[in-house]
Amino acid sequence: MFFVSEKINLLGITVAILCSFAAALAVTNKNSPQGDKIQVYDNVLPKPARDILHKAASESGLGHKIFTRPLSSSGESPVIERALDAILSQLGDVADEENRQYVEYWTRQEWRHIEAHSDVDEHLAKEHDAMIANGDLDSDHVGYRYPKNGHVLYLKIGNNVRGPTCVFPDLQSGGDLVKGNSNLINQIDMVTVPAVNGRLLRFNGDSLHAVPRPADLWFLSFVRGAPEYTPEEAWGRSVILFNTWGDNAPKDVPLQKINPEEFDADEGQDLVNDASVWTKAFPASGDDIVCSAGSNGKGERENGNAMSKVKIWLLGNERRRNHQMRTVKMAAESSVQDAFLETSAVSLITLQ
Repeated sequence: MFFVSEKINLLGITVAILCSFAAALAVTNKNSPQGDKIQVYDNVLPKPARDILHKAASESGLGHKIFTRPLSSSGESPVIERALDAILSQLGDVADEENRQYVEYWTRQEWRHIEAHSDVDEHLAKEHDAMIANGDLDSDHVGYRYPKNGHVLYLKIGNNVRGPTCVFPDLQSGGDLVKGNSNLINQIDMVTVPAVNGRLLRFNGDSLHAVPRPADLWFLSFVRGAPEYTPEEAWGRSVILFNTWGDNAPKDVPLQKINPEEFDADEGQDLVNDASVWTKAFPASGDDIVCSAGSNGKGERENGNAMSKVKIWLLGNERRRNHQMRTVKMAAESSVQDAFLETSAVSLITLQ
């Protein structure tokens, strides 16, 4: 018995997936459940706004900042805050005087290797770590505070950059990679989101995520040479990263101060396209299906496809990692490596 899915864009090419129930293939619907946890949109920013925001991001520094929604006066807020406020409004995030939303943001202009982690209230976590070290707190009775949603806004991406954001929508820590996320032991869903100018990624705030460099680092036995960062046109990866928080802001992150002298050339500029012209890159429309075969436990798929070793690097101390080691070793079908080198297509893949 066979089932033929709709055609889908997978790893940059249009393919028709043929799933054989007799071959015991595992079938995943791209719209459910991961579509509720991750959304990717293209054409969020017009080209002039990308340049304006890239300039503002480059001047913003590396520190984290916070602003509150609703904005007191959009005309008197920094350009980055006005753009993020507009995006969140388009996404349907309601904020009023009785239901304030705190937006934590920071910027990066370089493609750097970011180990797998979930965003947390960093200063609160460090405070808890100190209390645990002093014996004032039991690590078994304290967890982490996570944002409601995490976002990456891609502004200006160099021609040589293949720096996908890799999101594990069902996991919070490296230890979860070992435990698995379903009844299928160690069957892990991961979404790779290539960096594309004007793209927006939104995911659940407690989701494990990473940015490997080289893009396929997790598949490599070793890496030679130092990474390149210039020229910007080739190697830049300018992004604004932002988290949304409810009731309270993350601890000790400074509230952005308004400087009226900052507002000049961008006044009147449409910073964000209307959501009606955004293009949904994930989840795909329709009932697209991705098929992934099960392993026979001997380093090969039951259908004969080769498997590759995958080593995922983890960020933070042992409590943050929820795992004793700095890495977790897994496996994936060898063709999955192509998803990490893809220039635009978002891929839903399975690791074991």
